[in-house]
Amino acid sequence: MLIKGALILSIVLQFVAAILAIPLIKKTKFNISWILISMALILMAIRRFIELVPFIQKETSLPEVTMAHWLGILISIFFLIGVFYIRKIFDFLKQIDVLREESEKKELNTIIRTEEKERRSFAKDLHDGLGPLLSSIKMLTSALSQTKQETKNNKIIENINVVAGEAIMSIKEISNHLSPHILENFGLTSALKSFVEKVNISKTIQIKINSNLNEERLNYNVEVVLYRIICELINNTFKHAKAKKIKIDLKKEGQELKMLYTDDGIGFNIEEVLAKSQGRGYANIISRVRSINGKIDFKSQPSSGVQINLQLKLNAKE
Repeated sequence: MLIKGALILSIVLQFVAAILAIPLIKKTKFNISWILISMALILMAIRRFIELVPFIQKETSLPEVTMAHWLGILISIFFLIGVFYIRKIFDFLKQIDVLREESEKKELNTIIRTEEKERRSFAKDLHDGLGPLLSSIKMLTSALSQTKQETKNNKIIENINVVAGEAIMSIKEISNHLSPHILENFGLTSALKSFVEKVNISKTIQIKINSNLNEERLNYNVEVVLYRIICELINNTFKHAKAKKIKIDLKKEGQELKMLYTDDGIGFNIEEVLAKSQGRGYANIISRVRSINGKIDFKSQPSSGVQINLQLKLNAKE
């Protein structure tokens, strides 16, 4: 009776193990090793059931014993081959880890390049914009100390005031480039419209922004990243696309934010651009999107413009 109960329990447990193992075949991408192991578990349960039959019928037949032995051999073969091929699963997992490490390195390199690009731009603005103005102020104050003519001194003082005013404006422009005050004070839509007005003074491209955000504010980090992404896209269109129209749709639907960016420019081959060095701008955009857990999709072909979809899940707090 005890042996009969143990066999029944063994059958139940092995069938449960087989039921749990079979769905994993799909997750292991139908790896032969896992298929064989799953089949071996099923055969083990069947063999235990055959061993239970004599306890039910109270007699043992030779075919049943022979079948049990052959099933045992088959199970051993399945386990042996399965364990031999299971190394492929570990090799596959290792390849995934390598690809993940390479992807993380690429993202880190992209972030570093972006930061270096921003630093160089900041240094250039300081050197080319603010440096000459401060040098002019220094020369004017030096000339002021060397002359005693009141009329000439007044003229120098007037020039100092003009140059100092230009220096202040330059500082404001650099500060606004680093952290746009309109974005911080009035939100994403207002900051984008202000940016468009500055870069499109000549009205060479028709830029239309549709947004239902109005005065609603998002998480500041999300606003900054989206602002940088859209500004980068506009700059890319200006530099490379030869477009006449840009359309930006920015919609919030529940806790999801969607951005659709389109232009009617010359378009490009996405895979080729991302594979080459000139695709760094788009690689930077992808990195920025991932930093806020968003998804972005590029659609473009030569001579057909570009369409870029961005989707972002917002937290309830945002």
